[in-house]
Formats: sequence, C-alpha cells, structure tokens
Amino acid sequence: MSIRRTAFKVISPLQTTSTRSLATATSTPKIHVGLLLKRNPVILRDLTPFETSYYSYRHNLIQNEARPFNPKFYIKKGTAAEPRWHAAQEAARKEAEETGAPYFPKQPREEELKDVKLAERETEADRANDVKSLNRALQRTLYLVVKGESGWEFPATPLTGEELLHEAAQRHITSQLGEGVETWIVGQAPVGHWVEPQRKIFYMKAHIISGNGAPQSAEYAWLTKQELVSQLDPEYYKAVGGMLAEL
Repeated sequence: MSIRRTAFKVISPLQTTSTRSLATATSTPKIHVGLLLKRNPVILRDLTPFETSYYSYRHNLIQNEARPFNPKFYIKKGTAAEPRWHAAQEAARKEAEETGAPYFPKQPREEELKDVKLAERETEADRANDVKSLNRALQRTLYLVVKGESGWEFPATPLTGEELLHEAAQRHITSQLGEGVETWIVGQAPVGHWVEPQRKIFYMKAHIISGNGAPQSAEYAWLTKQELVSQLDPEYYKAVGGMLAEL
C-alpha cells in the first residue's frame, strides 16, 4: 500500500510540489522517468498454417456460393479486354491443375501493375542481424534499449526542476533521437515502475510516428519482446515485461 500511495503522490498534480521537495531532500531513491519507446510493426505478420487453411476455406466457400460470372456481359467480343480475359483464365486453370485447387474465374491484372515487384519481407538489416537499425523485424514491435552500468535496460533520466513525468520523457526522447523523429507519448501517467536502491523509475509509453534517428547512447539496440527476454536481467524483465505489447 505504501508504494501505491507514493506513486499516486508523484503523478497527482495536487501533490506535485510537496512530493518533489521530499524527493529532492532525500538522496535515495531519486525519481526517474523511463521510456518504453517502440516502433510498431510495419507490415502484417505471416499467417499461421491454421489461418492460411481457414482463409482458403472461406474463399472457396464464398466462390461456390456466388452467382456465376457471365463474361459475355462484361467482356465484349473483339475488344482489347477479350484476349486479356482469356489469358487470365488460362493461367488460372493451369494454376488450379498444378495445385489441385478448384478453378474460379480470375480478373486479369491491370497493365500498369503487371511489372510491379513486391518488396521483400526480409531486409538487409535482418540478414545482417543489425540490431541498431529500425529497418528490421518489420512484422514485430521493436523497443529501444541502452546498455548501462548494470546491463541492458530501457532509457531513463532523472526529473529536473519542476518537470512532470511526460515532460521529462519528451525531453529525453529529443536528447536521444533529436528533432527529426516524431513521437507520441501515450498519456501523462506511467504504466509501471521499477525500484532500485538509488532510483525509482516510472515508465512512460511512447510510439515512433515517423523519422529515423540514431540514439546518442554509445550502446543501444532495437529489440523485439522475444529478444528482450534473453538480453535483460531476469528480475528486471519480470517487472517490466507486462508493460510491453505482445506483437
């Protein structure tokens, strides 16, 4: 109960002045704000085998229950669309024979799209295992961690003057990433805390909206939640793991 009351005093506007005076007067623990700064997934994740089977079943079911398509109404004989239509159907029949799937009429691709190549889902940063790049693990959420005296941890900074938690968080983001990165801090209240002998860290969530900057810390990494399990201290991860998104 005492920890909850202390946390409430820190984040309550009515108790800000008295609590900060108390924090300043005592040497331990000093109030810090921590950053759970993340880059959200850029692309949709790969489907599981079950999901692939389900969507294939739904697609076939809808096709079987749909009204028969009358190409003579839409594809006029002698027009430029007619050979494109027949070529698309020939390709669809060939694909159905090779895969064993039922044949369904297939719309021809637009001319301007036929040469479009899809971007790779695996980037150069993935192949090089470059954990300092944001252009990796595009299907997953990435979190910024820095290496301190006790090992890898989320960035944190002490409160200065009359700063509020979210103000200190924004200051630390700007000092780490510069003005070229647009971020959004989620709310003005912390999502959790971690207590050490010399400091008490209250964590704020933040998202990268746009931009790409290299943190000022000498050692940093952008890691997924699964990678954090092996990099962070077990006790530390046990305290902060519940504050992280699962994607």
